[in-house]
Amino acid sequence: MANNERSERELSASSGVTRREMLIRGGATVALAGAAAIGAKLLYDPVGDAGLQPPPAIQLKDYFGKIKAEYPASAPRISTAFGRPEYLESPDKIAQMVRAAIGGLDEKGGSLGIRRFISRGDTVCIKPNVGFDRGPALGATTNPDVVRAVIRLCREAGAKRIIVADNPIEDPAACFAKSGIKAAAEAEGAEVVIHADAHDAPVQVRPGSPDPARHEALGTWPIFWKPLKEADKVIGIPPIKDHNLCFASMGMKNWYGLLGGRRNQFHQAIHNIISDLGFMMKPTLIVADGTRVMMKNGPTGGRMEDIRIGGVAGAPAIVASVDQLACDSYCLQKLLGRDPANLQYLQFAWDKFGGDASRIVARHWQEYHGPGLVVEANV
Repeated sequence: MANNERSERELSASSGVTRREMLIRGGATVALAGAAAIGAKLLYDPVGDAGLQPPPAIQLKDYFGKIKAEYPASAPRISTAFGRPEYLESPDKIAQMVRAAIGGLDEKGGSLGIRRFISRGDTVCIKPNVGFDRGPALGATTNPDVVRAVIRLCREAGAKRIIVADNPIEDPAACFAKSGIKAAAEAEGAEVVIHADAHDAPVQVRPGSPDPARHEALGTWPIFWKPLKEADKVIGIPPIKDHNLCFASMGMKNWYGLLGGRRNQFHQAIHNIISDLGFMMKPTLIVADGTRVMMKNGPTGGRMEDIRIGGVAGAPAIVASVDQLACDSYCLQKLLGRDPANLQYLQFAWDKFGGDASRIVARHWQEYHGPGLVVEANV
């Protein structure tokens, strides 16, 4: 004890602090430690910071729901307008083809046309393929004249706002400029939204984790949410082309441009992700661009010999449809000249949403042919 007191006196003398002050400070330290321990116990939250949970994942809208409720059983599911090769030099002729294709989905002879799908006051998101830094003649991106024509029709129907959006694979600004889509959209008064990470949000495609054994790729994933959030209606405008990984790029593949995050990882299971994208999206309308069909070296192409006007049809075509699965099988067979039975993601898509009563969906376009629900016209 004497030694302890001597040590305390020596420390006090060297530091200028009395024994009484040392005891007070020591007591205060113990009290603070005790308070901290009590506070930690009171604040301990086994489920997260102060009980806060991350916000729930977003559920995409059903952009077809209002259309489905009023779409007659007698109305065509697929409508194609064929033009002539020289029409590619005339935006007005392309516009006639687009109008005829969409009008063909009306069993009343086209009197409703785009008004069956777009209502006054709607905000419409148009999703073309702007994936590559290529000019329109090379067919790697959607024909800007087709985009222009769809925008005009939406305006006629009374849309208050039209957004044109994509997340290109190559430099976004260069892709939108070189494809001609930015200029065409802005000339018609549409708003171009080029993807940025800040535009993404986690979207729940299905609850829990995807099951690869069921050919699933997406659970909750960052999606280009900004234009989809603001839209009442969504129109996909894909070009039709060969694809070196998935055999063909058409309507469902076009939704790939809605993926954010590290989307290149899905190339290892390309048929899973494409069918999941069809499962994720319930678009208002598909307007497929078959004006210049890339027959080989897709999806980027780069040579004029890769392109054939209208594909195997031999004439430029616009295909409008309310069934993205059947539309893909139609375009694959009628424009690319390939057997839908050889395209794996079509079967996966049917397995995932073929029984969805909220959609209009068939496994193959020919299921509509017999009942007269496929119409073709020359413009």
